[in-house]
Amino acid sequence: MPGLERVAFLLSCIAFVIAVAIAGVLAPPLRRRGLEGAARWIQRASRAAIALLAAGVLCLLYALFIEADWLEVTPLRVESAKLPVGTRLTIALVSDLHVERDTRALIALRDELTSHPVDLVVFTGDAINRKDAVTLFRATMVALGGRLGRAAVKGNHDVVRWRDVELFSGVATELLSDRPLVLDNHLALCGAPYGSAELVESCLSAAPKGAFTLFAYHSPDLIEDLQHRPDLYLAGHTHGGQVRLPFYGALLTFSRHDKKYEAGRYEVDGTTLVVSRGVGFEPGFPQVRFLCRPQVVRVELVGTGPPEELSK
Repeated sequence: MPGLERVAFLLSCIAFVIAVAIAGVLAPPLRRRGLEGAARWIQRASRAAIALLAAGVLCLLYALFIEADWLEVTPLRVESAKLPVGTRLTIALVSDLHVERDTRALIALRDELTSHPVDLVVFTGDAINRKDAVTLFRATMVALGGRLGRAAVKGNHDVVRWRDVELFSGVATELLSDRPLVLDNHLALCGAPYGSAELVESCLSAAPKGAFTLFAYHSPDLIEDLQHRPDLYLAGHTHGGQVRLPFYGALLTFSRHDKKYEAGRYEVDGTTLVVSRGVGFEPGFPQVRFLCRPQVVRVELVGTGPPEELSK
């Protein structure tokens, strides 16, 4: 079932529960007509529906006021024989900030990377929801630090809605495009703006032989199409669905793969794919998160290969 159809089905279920709750008013007339069994059944169903709606209201309040900007820091370890033994590089995957105003999540993000610095920050796009939020976005990016710098790619909103707004100058050390960026001799970074998939293969093919290749793109949509396989693919875009159901997951992802790569870590044809749930909210949608906290992923690259002096 496609994402929008799942949402429509859920809304239909909610409407049905509301109708059952309201149907409780029919119990007294049915009793007056001597239909005690039907009245009792309707009244029980109505009470159950009211209890379900009350639970739903509590979940909504939680999604609005607690989880919506309650940042989660997710550690993730990736080992590779392409990196010399003893190598440890930390990468902060930051995605989908969708900055409108300062929030608890943005404050927590800045505090986290200030108190626990990383070697590299990779931002996978969708910077702002409002033009007047660009100053806050830029200040946030600078505050994230990064010993080796901050690399970024443009998301769909950056490319379409904010193409005339200068988002990254001075705040991203590198705006990844068609040429690899080589760091610490063993790490090659590639990336492309959303919708510019034609740049990807030229960048990946130009990466130094034997280097650990990291590829950044706004969405996980390219994971099955890449001819030159990166070692690590960092993405966002899906928001993890923003609203997830227990045991089911995301209702809506806006990915061509639907729920297949909705959030988390995946191993695909030799590539480790990491999809962030992001920090902000899709513009025009309710600013709620349920079972889907905003997220920054701390990826630790650990070398298991020969010592550096032997690998030369």
